[in-house]
Order: sequence, then C-alpha cells, then structure tokens
Amino acid sequence: MTSQTGQRLHGPGLTDVRMMRVAHSNFRRELGLSPAAIRAVAGGDRRRTTIVADHADLFLSLLHHHTIEDDLLWAALLERVPAELAPLVQVMQSQHEHVAALLDRSHAALGAWRRTASAPDGDALAVVLSDLCTALFEHLHAEETHLLPIMARHITPAEWEEFTVQGMSSIPKRLMFLGFGMMLYEGDPEAIEIELRKLPAPLRRLLPPLGRRAYRRYARRVHGTPAPPRGIGVIA
Repeated sequence: MTSQTGQRLHGPGLTDVRMMRVAHSNFRRELGLSPAAIRAVAGGDRRRTTIVADHADLFLSLLHHHTIEDDLLWAALLERVPAELAPLVQVMQSQHEHVAALLDRSHAALGAWRRTASAPDGDALAVVLSDLCTALFEHLHAEETHLLPIMARHITPAEWEEFTVQGMSSIPKRLMFLGFGMMLYEGDPEAIEIELRKLPAPLRRLLPPLGRRAYRRYARRVHGTPAPPRGIGVIA
C-alpha cells in the first residue's frame, strides 16, 4: 500500500503503518454517517435518541484518544526529522486545533440532545458533527498523504506496536468483537491479517466471524442497514 503521493507505507526497511488507515476508515464511515442518523430520529423518541447518541459518543471518545496518541508520534518525529516536518507543522497544528475545538462543541451539543431528545437539538448536533467531519476528513487526508510515509521511515516497529496497543486499549473490552468487525468491514485485509497473527489461535479463528456478525447487528441498529456505504469521506 502507498500514500496518495506514491510513497510506500510498508516494506523492507519500513515500519508497517497501514493500520492507521484502517482506523481512519472507521472514523470516516461512522462519524460521517452520524448526522443523517441523528436527523432521522423523531423529536421526543428517547429510545432512538439514546441509541444514536451512544454511537456518536463512542466515536467522539475514540477520536479524542486517537488525537492524543497522534501527538505522541508527532512529538517523536519532531525530535528526529524536524526538517522533513517543517513544511507540515503549521497546517497540521492548525487542523488539529480546529478538530479539537469542534470535538468540544460536538460533546456539548450531544449532551444537550441526549437530555432533551428534541428535533432542534438534534439538528444542532447534526450541524456541528458535519462541520467536525469536514475538518476531520481534511486532517486525515493530510496525515495519510504526508505524515504516514514519514512515520513509516522514522518510527520504529516497537514504537508503532506500542501506539497500536494503546489505540486498541481505548476500545472498551465489551466492544472487542464489534471493533474488530468494524475494521474488517472496509479495512486493508493484509494489514488486519498481520494483526490477527499476533493473537492466540482460538481467538484468531473466532474474531473474524463474530466480529462481522457484531458489526452487521450494530450497523442495522444505528444506520438501518447491515451494510452501510463504504468509502465515506475519502478525498481523492
């Protein structure tokens, strides 16, 4: 797999960073579909509000953890290859700050909608989440295009392993099958297979079928279909 600029993200002499793109595909799809899911909830329908609010809350929380983890890698790269990062520093930091501000606004709007279950509060949340998605997708595109190739060259496999372990630990244990099913839904099969090989044999066999089943159920419950659209928010 290569970046948008044609630079490889794995291979001899490189750290395999493809799982970052797998994680990004989940944020794009699940957050990108959230405004429509919110707008489809009838005012006063508290049961449905709770279902969709829980979904949005899960991915806003995961995105918060993701940005913290990104900062750890960014700090390491700034120490090692400041000249390579120099052209990116201003735009990446600006994007990061914009996403962080919209995350705060999204949490506030989500709390209001959860309390009232009203259509106006749902619309307000859908608007701010749409703004967040626009900013986030631009940031993820820049990260994948410019930053991941640098990470592949200058982050060690051990550091990357620690980073991915931290990322997985942010997913609640009760959602293990669901989280894996989300990754399988449109993630790079080769990259996911490499992660699977690290697991004990029984879990390696169980995770794919149970994960796919868990995500089909979840997607039907939240998005109204077991097969929501793929490729949400990808910038060509």
